[in-house]
Amino acid sequence: MTTQNRTTKASSPDGRERIVIIGTGWAGYNVSQKLDDKKFNITVISPEDTSPYTPLLASAACGLFDFSLAEEPIRHKSKRITYYKGLVERIDFNLSVCKCHSTCDTDGVTENKDCITNTFHTPGAGEHAFFVRNVNDAKRVQYRLKQLLEMASLPGVSEEHQRELLHIVVVGGGPTGVKISAEMSDLLNEDMTKLYPHLKGKMSISIHDAAPFILGAFEDALRQHSIRSFSKRGVTVYTDSKIKKVEADSITTEAEGRIGCGMVLWTAGNKQCALVDQLDVCNTDKLPRIVTDQYLHVLNKNKEPLRNIYALGDAADIKKYFLPTTAEVAVQKAEYLADTLNKGTDGQKLFEYSQKPLVAYIGGHDGVVHGRPDWSGPRAWAAWRSKNLLWTRSWRRKFMIMIYWGLDWLGGKEIARL
Repeated sequence: MTTQNRTTKASSPDGRERIVIIGTGWAGYNVSQKLDDKKFNITVISPEDTSPYTPLLASAACGLFDFSLAEEPIRHKSKRITYYKGLVERIDFNLSVCKCHSTCDTDGVTENKDCITNTFHTPGAGEHAFFVRNVNDAKRVQYRLKQLLEMASLPGVSEEHQRELLHIVVVGGGPTGVKISAEMSDLLNEDMTKLYPHLKGKMSISIHDAAPFILGAFEDALRQHSIRSFSKRGVTVYTDSKIKKVEADSITTEAEGRIGCGMVLWTAGNKQCALVDQLDVCNTDKLPRIVTDQYLHVLNKNKEPLRNIYALGDAADIKKYFLPTTAEVAVQKAEYLADTLNKGTDGQKLFEYSQKPLVAYIGGHDGVVHGRPDWSGPRAWAAWRSKNLLWTRSWRRKFMIMIYWGLDWLGGKEIARL
């Protein structure tokens, strides 16, 4: 299997081994593209026919480049892949059969139970918060931001109401929440104040995290640098912030009470899909994740590996390894599994994760790099820009993103041209 991305193998009529990949997240997409289609009959089942580049969604939402550059289609002319737009409801491991239903009559979001944001049962979060899981979400965020600016510009709107409309609340102080706060602060402070000069000084962003600090994977000195940098740009950080409810025009926290806002961006992590919950396999104790051995074989309830059944991505973890649910982990597992299957070396070489430097952008050409406290500022910003290119897996997208960066520098962003 693969996470949201699970992979199973069986035979097909043309003699090639059939591999079914469930999900088009980082793991599922990379496995599908790196498998040898001359050796394998590759079938992908997912509600979405594209795979989002999640680190680029915030940039797309804030107008740095076209939305199409933040996702990659599953179907390619040069790759033999059978794709079905649908959801897998059940898997029979003994018969190697997946039971599915079509999602062709949906937008790929309302039925996408592969990627479900964890709202921790916060009242109103599911109904009123905005998420950043895919391109459709990013489009909704951009549309809402434009809507708020126009609403605040209408005659007769009081300054107090303007400030509430233009207050963006970001829930989650991890890399995703910090990144979108940074991108949005750039857009509001550098671009929108020129398009809406009458709203200058009325736009603000606040980050709320239940943890005692933001950017938990980074050193304390880098966290403090991030908070100081944010404070200069109208971004306020609230740690140990317990959100009691979310409404269309506000949030309520234990410490601050009601806080008016125009949009709540929820980036506090994902929970597992219903398919993972009902599989009769070994799961982790806290956040239910499929347990695998170090060859990525799924373990049954007796903690024995299942033949030709694999799990990787956010929905899986290696026994006793406790790897984070990040794109880096998913991609490395996908590359390992595809290479193993292509070479026919399953069970011969253990998967080993190699942690690469974590980079977080904090706005205003400033950033932080884990393990490199001397790399804050423009140097870290350059590292972040470079990593944006590294996330994209095709030269076409790398080239197009660089073109958009150049156009943004020469003539302003598409949503705020010079």
